[in-house]
Amino acid sequence: MNIQTNRWRMQRRTLLKGLGACVPLPWLEAMSAQAANITTAGSMAADEVPRRAMFTYWGLGLEIRGFTPPDTGRDYALTPSLQPLAPFKDDCTVMTGLTAYSGGHGSCSCLLTGVNTVRNAKVLTSLDQQLAGYHGSATRFPSLVLGTVRETGFGGPFPMTLSWSRNGTPITPENRPEVLFEKLFGSDDNNTLSAAKLALAQRGSLLDSIKEQAATLQRRVGKDDRERLEQYFTSIRDLEDRIKVEGEWIDRPKPKVARPDFGVGSPRDRIASDGRGYSEYTRLMFDIIALAFQTDSTRVVSHIPRTEGDEAQCYKYLTNSKWNLHGITHHDEQEDKILFWREIDALYMAEWAYFLGKLKGVKEGAGTLLDNTMAAWATTNGGFGAHDSNMLPLILCGGSGLGLKHQGHLVQKDVPIANVWKTVANQVGLPLPDNFQGGQANGVINEII
Repeated sequence: MNIQTNRWRMQRRTLLKGLGACVPLPWLEAMSAQAANITTAGSMAADEVPRRAMFTYWGLGLEIRGFTPPDTGRDYALTPSLQPLAPFKDDCTVMTGLTAYSGGHGSCSCLLTGVNTVRNAKVLTSLDQQLAGYHGSATRFPSLVLGTVRETGFGGPFPMTLSWSRNGTPITPENRPEVLFEKLFGSDDNNTLSAAKLALAQRGSLLDSIKEQAATLQRRVGKDDRERLEQYFTSIRDLEDRIKVEGEWIDRPKPKVARPDFGVGSPRDRIASDGRGYSEYTRLMFDIIALAFQTDSTRVVSHIPRTEGDEAQCYKYLTNSKWNLHGITHHDEQEDKILFWREIDALYMAEWAYFLGKLKGVKEGAGTLLDNTMAAWATTNGGFGAHDSNMLPLILCGGSGLGLKHQGHLVQKDVPIANVWKTVANQVGLPLPDNFQGGQANGVINEII
């Protein structure tokens, strides 16, 4: 039977209007092109599925021997470090043996770029920003750049961001969940909207003036200076793109969602020296990221839930640890340190499992938010002491609705992490240059596609 029901079809961004306010609806089955046919109603058409990607970086990695499953394939046995992922075992592929361009301290900047480190002069755009450019103005925020600290570390020995713009500058992460929530879902009255429009127009006018002056200057300088000015023009184009997206969305109301309980003061300030508050803080950030995906406010997120510092102090309030995380990575094969490291790995992994649970608990089309999101737990801290660029773990989660076919535990000895990102980019549909990630990628992970 083929009963046409076009009269039931709703637009993706239908608004409810009342009492002077407009509220966007979440995705509903009636909004799908599939609603035109009773046999396919309730599902999303392939081109309607938001193709999301999330990248997280966990500083100082984990105790790789205790983490690595003894067997491979879909029926692998979960190690104690992986036990929190038991409810999501079929939604994840655990990869071991990967490599990166650089490892240990100061290497987070090469995770999504392939090569950017404090020890070389190469500067490439990070994958999350390539994806953001690909999605363009499809969402209000092309990407979210998040972390536990609100600084890039640029110019110092320890970078603090995963994200690098087209003009080769690091992007400062937001680390305050309450500020992030207001950015995504805060209300704008007529006065603030008028002020925002005026500021947007002034920024556009200022950029036009700068472009004219720079173009005049470019005609008067030599070859090397023209190349430097071209880099400058790239940064201007980045700003123009951002202004364009802001302009397209400025009159559209933000989604209305329930405000989380942030408590008194900033949650970031409640990460005390004994680690109390870290779990609450981390889960608040994950809650808001899940809301951003659910409301289609963004489709790309980079996040550092744990730097190479010691924000959580090894959950000292739970474990009475006498060591910090960095201290136990230098364990000199002391058994008590190694066993403790494995214990806290499970505590940190429980935070990631919490996030996966948030995504899996939201229905979207015929699947869930997790099915339509490729979410990666990753690090560039590998080896027995989490200071090397080899023996790297990576957990790629979700994405079954985007074509990922999870394989349980997959050994990828000496395969570059860039190959994982090339696989993710392909599933999103992002065209890639031949020298993607500085030529670090030499293929895709065929087993999962």
